[in-house]
Amino acid sequence: VLNKIDLLPGNDGELGDLLMSYQALGYSVVRATVRGEHGLDELYAKLAGRTSVFVGQSGVGKSSLIDCLLPNEALRIGALSEDSRKGTHTTTTARLYSLPGGGELIDSPGIREFGLTHLDERQVTEGFIEFHEYLGRCRFRDCRHRNEPGCALLEAVEEGQISAERFASY
Repeated sequence: VLNKIDLLPGNDGELGDLLMSYQALGYSVVRATVRGEHGLDELYAKLAGRTSVFVGQSGVGKSSLIDCLLPNEALRIGALSEDSRKGTHTTTTARLYSLPGGGELIDSPGIREFGLTHLDERQVTEGFIEFHEYLGRCRFRDCRHRNEPGCALLEAVEEGQISAERFASY
């Protein structure tokens, strides 16, 4: 979910390009804003009938979205900071909400740091869905996908089958 789209430039800028690359991989992307309620019906439809959690940095509008999706709930929502034009941190504990159409939604406190130290290399690699069809095709079974000859992932990047930017992120 990309929230606060009302704050983006007219063509969504670089962020719009990034989101399109995720959509091309098969990820579902919802562009939303609580101002004018753009995207909220689509978001609600994606949440219905399942358990979902809103996770993101402090101030991205998780609670504001929930407030619009569940208007009968009383959430603490901070105003935009005049200095940074970012939201202020207000959610301090995770909270579970029942959706009227079925399903649950968890509002989580904003995250300040993100790390992957609890994952091993294989788990990180498998987190890139576009890598799946190439995994196990490398010349060497213990390929680390760095500069080994016969690496299927590196070959896929060279052939344009895997985005060079995504591979660099990996």
